[in-house]
Amino acid sequence: ECPIFLTCSYDWTVRVWHAREDTEKLVCHQISGVPLKDQVNDIEWSPNTSSCFASVANDGRIEIWDLFNDNLGPVITHFDKDPNQNEIKTPKTIVRWSPSSPVLLTGNLVGQVDVYRTRGLEHVQVSDQDQQNRLLQ
Repeated sequence: ECPIFLTCSYDWTVRVWHAREDTEKLVCHQISGVPLKDQVNDIEWSPNTSSCFASVANDGRIEIWDLFNDNLGPVITHFDKDPNQNEIKTPKTIVRWSPSSPVLLTGNLVGQVDVYRTRGLEHVQVSDQDQQNRLLQ
């Protein structure tokens, strides 16, 4: 199994952890893109690309990260908008990737589920071992 995992927190952070077998310690890399103003409620790795993950926050934000292309900021930061183009600030509470298509689902505090296409994030298909090796670089 890959020794890399993600955490998100009430303290507005997203962290990438590496459990190093040789030292039995966790190494953490805290990341932040557009300054967060609220807690990060959920995070999930992409099932198809080892370097991509998505997060949702209490301010209604969705972020998609691709650590292979840029580990300093998200490749996408999105807020839903109302008909007047004002940002909708309803807290997003869950994010999930479709296992078989370029789709991201989010749920919010009032029970609404939104579906987003994520075209352009796919990489050339490589084996699971190659994806793990790329992530560990």
